[in-house]
Amino acid sequence: MYKCQFRLTIFFYMHNKNILLFITFFFCAFHTIKAQKQSCNLILSGHVKVADSSAISFNLVTVTIAQLKKGVLADSTGNYLLQNICPGRYTLEVKYIGFKTIDTTVRINKNTALDFLLVPENKQLANVTVTGQLIEANKVTTAVKTTLSGQALDETRGLSLGESLKSITGLNSIQTGPSISKPVIHGLYSNRILIVNNGIRQEGQTWGNDHAPEIDPFIATKITVIKGPASIMYGSDAIGGVILLEPKDLRKMQGIDGELNLVGMTNGRVGAASGMVEGTAGKKLEGLSWRLQGTLKDAGNAQAANYYLGNTGFKEDDYSATLQYAKPGYGGEVYYSRFDTKIGIASASHIGTLQDLYDAFKRSEPAVKSDFSYSFGRPYQMVNHTLLKANWFVDLKNGMGKLTATYAYQRDIRKEYDADVSFNDSIARLNPPDLYFNLVTNTADLTWQHPAINKKIVGSIGLNFITHGNSQQGTGYSELIPNFIDYGGGAFIVEKYEVSKWIFEGGFRYDYRWLRAFTLDPTTLVEKKPTYNWHNSTVNAGASYRMNDHFSGVVNFGTAWRPPQVIELFANGIHQSAASFEHGDTSLTLEKAYNTSASVKYNTNNFEAEIGVYVNYFNHYIYLKPDSVPVETIQGTFPTYTYTQVNALFKGIDFNFTYSFLKHFSLISKTSIVRARNLTINDWLINIPADRFDNTLKYQLKGWGKIKDFYIGINNLAVPKQTRVPPKSDYVSPPPGYVLWAADAGCSIPWANNYFDVSVSVTNLTNVAYRDYLNRFRYFIDDLGRNISLRIKVPLDFSKHHS
Repeated sequence: MYKCQFRLTIFFYMHNKNILLFITFFFCAFHTIKAQKQSCNLILSGHVKVADSSAISFNLVTVTIAQLKKGVLADSTGNYLLQNICPGRYTLEVKYIGFKTIDTTVRINKNTALDFLLVPENKQLANVTVTGQLIEANKVTTAVKTTLSGQALDETRGLSLGESLKSITGLNSIQTGPSISKPVIHGLYSNRILIVNNGIRQEGQTWGNDHAPEIDPFIATKITVIKGPASIMYGSDAIGGVILLEPKDLRKMQGIDGELNLVGMTNGRVGAASGMVEGTAGKKLEGLSWRLQGTLKDAGNAQAANYYLGNTGFKEDDYSATLQYAKPGYGGEVYYSRFDTKIGIASASHIGTLQDLYDAFKRSEPAVKSDFSYSFGRPYQMVNHTLLKANWFVDLKNGMGKLTATYAYQRDIRKEYDADVSFNDSIARLNPPDLYFNLVTNTADLTWQHPAINKKIVGSIGLNFITHGNSQQGTGYSELIPNFIDYGGGAFIVEKYEVSKWIFEGGFRYDYRWLRAFTLDPTTLVEKKPTYNWHNSTVNAGASYRMNDHFSGVVNFGTAWRPPQVIELFANGIHQSAASFEHGDTSLTLEKAYNTSASVKYNTNNFEAEIGVYVNYFNHYIYLKPDSVPVETIQGTFPTYTYTQVNALFKGIDFNFTYSFLKHFSLISKTSIVRARNLTINDWLINIPADRFDNTLKYQLKGWGKIKDFYIGINNLAVPKQTRVPPKSDYVSPPPGYVLWAADAGCSIPWANNYFDVSVSVTNLTNVAYRDYLNRFRYFIDDLGRNISLRIKVPLDFSKHHS
């Protein structure tokens, strides 16, 4: 075994406002210096107990060290033993069907004994050794879904949520310049995608393509994407899918630890730091846990392949705090988070005259060149999002199930600033926003997970309530959207039944929504209060089948619906951040969707593959349609759009496989294809992702001297031109296709009786100039050029020992 020297040298040389970046990354260079052999003969042992008098088969309890992928079954009395462990800090998982998984962090520097207490979770599973499936009453079982966690999630740190998820097959992002992106699932986005942040549906001004989710992705250690309708559990408007951001369980064992993530990127000279610390209150307040987390980001002008993108910097600071009290049979949690960001809008997107706009459409580069700068001015947007959550659960007496109540308060403040300030000097000095939205949301949920029926049927019954209030600065009679209030309620039931190798799932939901807007008649200056009522039901049915350890599949049918949003009904003005003029339509009706999806998985020791297909029919699909002629205003000239309703059909295929060969090599291939037709005119639908072919070749070593989990890879992404659009349906034709190369490498390095993770990645390796079809600013500017990213994750331990 050899000693590893790790050197990282970053040298910046600046001359004539150009930056020359030299990165010398001598990755784990080995020398012939003998190192002291590491002792890897430690033992972890202990006993597993049960919180109540339940009779369980202890020899089916699994105790696993996640990082080592090493696990054992307890014996018939609950004792377990893990041997040949190296000193370090590990994530330990204790699982048994029907009980809450214990997920905790431990430090092992000597032979260690740990006991665990299993708490019932009202889950039921039969034939575990045959099916290997877990029926959870409060989670969707038969939907097609993908999870991003571990190393795959770490490789996205520092990116926005929309950009982070593009590594998942079937996902894309719709962009407004280099700094703003929103997730796209199977061609659907915005109000059709529900984001659940730490158990709460994220509520903000989600209607704008330029309104990115107000979420810090660093809070999550696991992101699950449900592809397709998930309306029964999460709300009738979850038409396109659900994105679940889940932090890891709070610490249960005594002590204090944490984590520090550092990210640096050359493109935009982005710097990001995110820290987390957590602990318990000690033996005097057993069951009380806490966590503090915060993130800072700073970026200057981004850079395309051949020029800087003026006024595209951003700044962000976020923080959150969690306090949890949990005992066997009952517990509660309070969570608070705050998200603040200021984002520059590319100056090239704001145009003076009609001729200037047409000239900008034709140019390959902006007329006005920019240099690098961390400062940016108008146009820009400022967003502040506050979330307060409180929940409580209790296991009912006499085995009557589990009751969970959750309340959340959210406030979303959005300010958008046009490129030009007021001609009135007294007003200009105050720098008032051109658009100001203040949205307050209250949600309340009550869910009862009933006890298992005949040990085969589990399910939940729930009630949901939501209300919004949107107010604006000044009179509130904004030309873009008016003030409004709305409220809604829903009730649902979902049941799951297992027989042999099958799990069957079905659900029903009913929702009611009410909306009142406050508008001003431009002629009479009389306030109007248009009021809308909507109600409808939602159904879902699905099945999953697990033939054996190698083959499984799911099929699902679901309906979903959503009412038109305020922006879709009443828009009539300039949308500053999107650099567009938008028109609404007060006659829009309910949008309804009917989705069928299926997925098949196959895996062996060296091969894994999954193929998924879907068909999604929309009755009265609402989309933002480009008009034929831009509009000239005192604030400039803008492309115009109108919210339009058509019948539409979406269908597509997701395919991915991983093939491991020659012991250390693997080939990872992902293909996403979606087709969408406008059935009303019998032609293609606009703003649908082009096909994506993503292939990666990776070399991995679990151990290399003292280094762990070393990998190096090269990636190729091919996106052909989107040719499936109606002729003359947009101001600018779809851009040419593009091919991007990328590379990355990383490992875990010993440090202070622990390991820290370090990785470097390069995207757009050959610095290709390209424009993506789903970037709203493709009219004016290119997408990002080459970007080199350095990521470091350092575990922190403030405890002398773990007991």
